[in-house]
Amino acid sequence: MRTISSIFALLLVLVTVYAAGALLSPIPPLTAELRPLSADALDEGAAAIVLPETGASAVALPEGAPITAGSTEPVSIAGIVKLVLALVAIEEGELEPGRIGPTMTIDTADLQRQRGLQASGVRIVPVSLGETWTTRDLLLATVIGSGNNSAELLAETVFGSIDAYLEATTAWLAENGMPDTVIVDATGLNRASVSTAADLGRLAQLVAADPTLSDVLQQRPLSAAGQRFDDNAAVAVSGALGAANSYTDAAGVCQLMLVPVGDVLVGAVIVGQPGYDAANAALGALIPSIQSGVRPLPIVEVGDVVGELSSDWGRTVDLIAVESATVLAFDAGEVETSVEITERRSVLAGSNIGRLEVTTPGGTQSVRLETAGAIGEPGVAWRFADPLTVLDRWIG
Repeated sequence: MRTISSIFALLLVLVTVYAAGALLSPIPPLTAELRPLSADALDEGAAAIVLPETGASAVALPEGAPITAGSTEPVSIAGIVKLVLALVAIEEGELEPGRIGPTMTIDTADLQRQRGLQASGVRIVPVSLGETWTTRDLLLATVIGSGNNSAELLAETVFGSIDAYLEATTAWLAENGMPDTVIVDATGLNRASVSTAADLGRLAQLVAADPTLSDVLQQRPLSAAGQRFDDNAAVAVSGALGAANSYTDAAGVCQLMLVPVGDVLVGAVIVGQPGYDAANAALGALIPSIQSGVRPLPIVEVGDVVGELSSDWGRTVDLIAVESATVLAFDAGEVETSVEITERRSVLAGSNIGRLEVTTPGGTQSVRLETAGAIGEPGVAWRFADPLTVLDRWIG
């Protein structure tokens, strides 16, 4: 009898301990799961951009990978080389907006260079013996005037020699994510100066992002050091800021431009066009497609169900966006989302529960989330699960 009483007492203790353990066991926090964003906006990406079928081309927003078309192999890029020179010289010479940099004086060797280039029938910006040119003057003549003589003078003034410039450029290209670009001269007249569409898209991003160069392209001063030159780098298409416009037999027509779309400068490049008629036709389709295609697309709107909040005891409620998020059209293919949820074990309907983070190459937008319903604490049935489950709550 005493043995039975002892067993009964032990069982009572165990039941009491188990009941207390079950009732007081930790309640796990609610968890959130996101739903995929609507594909309607994401699918509009690059499809709206009209790139030429011939040659190689690229379009690039300020951040993210450019979209490309045509040849993927390195091709000659003619006067686009001068934009590489401009960026490297601006960095080396610390030519912030408003700074003129060191000066140089035109000598007889510079005149002989000019005569040789003129005899070859290539573009020059006229210089005269004894003239003084600032580094900024040479930059303007190279970028806006597209002068081949001024390009070599700019390289020599900033780096001391063409060879020193080329050595610095090789390192600069590697540092700035253009592995398939090779530059062997300051002008682009050498057919061995080559690049790919993807690298040129990256170059366009760097041109748009550089405050000195983008200022030059938007202000477009047409004279320097007392000399006036034609705006040969301008693209004759409404709304585009011409940055390079040139032709060689090896490269065909090669053009790089910036297209303002709202507050964003979109880079566009076409190379290897068979002539200016073909190039102008390509630009006539490309630039309007950028202006209409690169636009804000709503990817999250107020009231959208973006995810689900769930509990370990089987209750779920929808997560509702109470703010909106947009993305530029062909930036949308690189959208990533994550959610930051305040740790809760129960919620009321309409609770501010956390934020949806929408990240694109252009930045991150934060969208506030609310719950569409309530989740109360678990009932007795969940608490009094099997002993192994209760134990797991304590040690898990």
